[in-house]
Order: sequence, then C-alpha cells, then structure tokens
Amino acid sequence: GYAAPKWVWQSTGGSDAFEPKLSLWPLIFGTLKATLYAMVFSIPLALLAAIYVSQLAPSWIQAIVKPTVELMAAVPSVVVGFLAALWLAPRLESALLAVMLAAVVLPLAVVLALTLWRLVPASTRQKLPEGSELLLLLAAGGFIVIAVVSLADPVEARLFGGDFQRFLFTEWGLRYDQRNAIVVGLALGFAVVPVIFTIAEDACSAVPRALVSASRALGATRWQTAVKMVVPAASPGLFAAVMLGLGRAVGETMIVLMAAGNTPVLDLSLFNGMRTMSAAIAVEIPEAPVDGTLFRVLFLTGILLFAFTLVLTTAADLVGSYLRKRYARF
Repeated sequence: GYAAPKWVWQSTGGSDAFEPKLSLWPLIFGTLKATLYAMVFSIPLALLAAIYVSQLAPSWIQAIVKPTVELMAAVPSVVVGFLAALWLAPRLESALLAVMLAAVVLPLAVVLALTLWRLVPASTRQKLPEGSELLLLLAAGGFIVIAVVSLADPVEARLFGGDFQRFLFTEWGLRYDQRNAIVVGLALGFAVVPVIFTIAEDACSAVPRALVSASRALGATRWQTAVKMVVPAASPGLFAAVMLGLGRAVGETMIVLMAAGNTPVLDLSLFNGMRTMSAAIAVEIPEAPVDGTLFRVLFLTGILLFAFTLVLTTAADLVGSYLRKRYARF
C-alpha cells in the first residue's frame, strides 16, 4: 500500500488482512538516536566531574559528591522512566523555550565565571577557602537560571507570538511530541552518568601521587597537571568508562520504553521520539505468536543487541590496550 519502498516497523494492524512490516532499521536507528543524545548529555558531565573530584576538589566536596553519584546508580531504571514520562516531560513541554535558552546560556555563564575567577589576583585566591570557585560557578548558574525563567515568557510573546511550539511547526515544520529525544537524553543520561563517573574517577585516582607531586614540584598548576599528565595516564580507564556507559545506554529498556513515545520514525529531531530495539522486544514479545514471523524477528533483534555489546566490548579492549601501550611512560 505504499507508493515507494520504505523502512517501516509496523507489526500490527486493524484487521486480519494487514501485512506486517518488520524492517529493523527504524529500531536500530531509534537505539542509536537514544544513545547519541544520552551520551551527549552524560559524557562531558561525568568525565569533567570525575577529573574535578579526583584532582581539583577539596576533601569536603569529594565526601559529598562521590557518595551522591554512587547513590544515583541505585535508583531503579523504572523509577527514572516513570519520573521522566509523568513528571519531566510535561514540565519540559511547558518550559521548552526556557530550557533551550538555558542550554545555550549556561555554558557561556560558566566560562565567563571562570574567566572572572582567573582575573582575581593569585594572592587573593589563596586566602579564600578551598572550593570557592565552585561556589562562584553555582552562584552564576543560579543567576542565569533565574534570569532565563524570568525572561522566557516575554521573549516568547515578543518573538514567537506567545507559542514557541507553534512557531517551530509553522516556520520550520518541526512537530513537538511530549515524549521526545530531549526527555530520553536527560533521563537516560541520568542513568549513565554514575557508571561513567565511578570508573573514570577511580582511573584518575589510581594515577600514582608521586607523579602528581613531581608535576606540581616542577611548577605546573593543578589544572595543568590534571590535563597534561593525569588524563593521558588515566585514558585507558576513561575510555573504558565511556564504553561501559555506551553499553548501558544501548541496552536500557524501561527508560526508553516509558519516556520515548515508542514511535519508530527515522528522524534525528530533538522534538520527536523513537522506538529502540530493547523497547520493541519488551512491548511486543508477550503478544507475538510462538514461532511466528514477529516472534523470530524479535529474537533476531535480541541477537543484534548481543552483537552490539560484543562490538563495544571488543572496541573498548582494543583501544584500551593501545592507550596503555602509548602512555606506558606514565
């Protein structure tokens, strides 16, 4: 019934005359899309946090951050998916413009705050308590969030006719679905951050303190030591952390099942959902006739997930071995 061949996953229809369409490409694409947005959110946050906590943060910050992040890993994925679908998604829909403005302005505020911190004379910075730079960043971030929330409605009314979502659809042809890639990226990223952070922090902390002390004795700052010496030495562990987080994101089921909308579309847009391979298995295997076509295709989907895991594990091992040989001098 299609005018041209299409990649379509449509396993059920309204009548017995319906012919199932079981292309796996929409499911593979949806899995990669969900993983992409989750890793974009989680990798920079987790790796930078691990480097800061292990090398730069004072002891009182380490005592707070490390147990907190490790407790995040204990939150069941079904709870994260439930909160993402029923709490986060409606609030994100009502404050879409504010969230998008904050995503652009907040990193700029962090860079500006750090630049101002560097302009403070070193003698003055040394007199301040440890962790003062973090308090400055938190203050700058809080100010930006308050400013964005206050200005979002006037900006939306002035520039977008009071309805940003309608503007996206009429001007750019982008339809906004409540359960979309932004929600999945935030929720799945929340689940992946503890995995990456814990392994990356352990890898950075495992770098011998004698090397760190030698670098500082030669005149390098803490930041120069962390970037030029600790990160290369810990790079095998950092890469392993990223790959394990990637495997966690690829195989996640409940979060994408509840928060992704389960629409098997081939579109990288932030504003619509997706259907992943694991979600398709969870949704459709209870209703699939045993030994039927759908039943066998779902088992094939599971085999592909195993294959993805094998590829990721093999890549992590090969690249980790290469990095260990390259930076063996550390």
